[in-house]
Amino acid sequence: MPDTEPLYRPFVPPELSPRFSLFWKVFSLIISTGIIATLSLSFYYRSIVRDSYSGVIAQQLQGYVELIAAEIGTPPEQKEIDSLAAEYPLDLNLEYNGRTWSSDTTLPTLQELEASSSPEGLDAPPYFFFREVNDRYYGALDRDGSRLVVRFRGTRSHDAFPKATIILACALLLLLVTAWSVMKRLLRPVGELMDGVKAVGSADFKHRVPVRSTDELGTLASAFNAMSEQIGDIIVSKRRLLFDVSHELRSPLTRIGIAVAMLPESKIRDKLERNANELNTMITELLENERLAVLGASLVVEEFDLVELAVRVIESFTAKEDRIELETLTEALLITADYQRLTVALRNVVSNALKYSDKEDQPVTLRVFPDDDGIRILVKDHGIGIPDEAIEKIFEPFYRTDESRTRTTGGYGLGLALTKAIIEAHGGTINAESRVGDGTTITIWLPSEPMEDLNRSILNTSQTAVR
Repeated sequence: MPDTEPLYRPFVPPELSPRFSLFWKVFSLIISTGIIATLSLSFYYRSIVRDSYSGVIAQQLQGYVELIAAEIGTPPEQKEIDSLAAEYPLDLNLEYNGRTWSSDTTLPTLQELEASSSPEGLDAPPYFFFREVNDRYYGALDRDGSRLVVRFRGTRSHDAFPKATIILACALLLLLVTAWSVMKRLLRPVGELMDGVKAVGSADFKHRVPVRSTDELGTLASAFNAMSEQIGDIIVSKRRLLFDVSHELRSPLTRIGIAVAMLPESKIRDKLERNANELNTMITELLENERLAVLGASLVVEEFDLVELAVRVIESFTAKEDRIELETLTEALLITADYQRLTVALRNVVSNALKYSDKEDQPVTLRVFPDDDGIRILVKDHGIGIPDEAIEKIFEPFYRTDESRTRTTGGYGLGLALTKAIIEAHGGTINAESRVGDGTTITIWLPSEPMEDLNRSILNTSQTAVR
């Protein structure tokens, strides 16, 4: 059977995993940008800046050592070497013409430095060399037959390295936490907009998204609120118009019924009466749907016997009563609910089962029995069935599995939508199971006792059904 799309269908946005959320994408982009920028600057420093500064520092160190050599003079005097070593944080060792003058006998010679260390990148060959041995820095000058080795007394601080590392790690952690907090705050309107979309998709047009800023997201939130308000006004106007038009149709239809009843009995009169009854049924369904949605009618609850109600529903199908079988485990089953509306709901389900099954099929079965702190109602037919792709749509308004809308299965497709609104207003559930060619089973569950807020307005419940 071909199917048609409903007039309205609720929008259900896809659930987003935090792994792929916009927040984590932006946060990852910021972290990746920071890492790439740091690596790029490091490469630039090592490739260009370091070489440039290394040459300048090498020249400064060479000039400093040459000043020391000029101060000592050649041949040197021991008192000059001792005086400089005492005045400055330096240890000196000078080799000249096979003789050695030293302020500290532990100083290595130039040959020993070259043998025990590797270049630091600050050499200025062939005269000046810079080395590091045992965390001490050495500058050596080899020129004019003399070799001067200068040891700088300052050493590399090993205690500073772990402290600096801890400080750097804490600073980076603080930076990440701050970035996370700022991004979370900036992107909060996105989540609020998604909640707004879900609310509007559920026909809650009164939902408003908080406007927290004047930037693009704030402007988007304001536009969303204005759109939601306009859509709500349009839907309410449409429902009010449909309700008013349906109500006004009652008067001419009543006059037509009176005029037809005054005609002599004939096939034409029977045909006119049948058409008038079909119109009356359609208008009744439209009026009840719009009365629930527009007027926000409340349930009028009372205690009654559901088995007795089921018997009366079956008896209302005068010409088809023999095609319905009632099965119940008890003679009486008390329930507190809205008698009139539950009668409409149950009659809609039974009527639907009769429409889509033939006289040659097995009878429609209506079962009523207590179940799970409530009452369960099953209506099963053995008719043509419903395709899998249409089973979830049959409770939507204006949806029908056939496009022909023939006299046999006529209607606007509002019966099951109205039934769903009534059942859910009672705090119950309704679902369908079907197989093509094997029939359909409608299952209804109702609480046997009224909920605390059962007399609430069922406007919100019916909004989804008549969207």
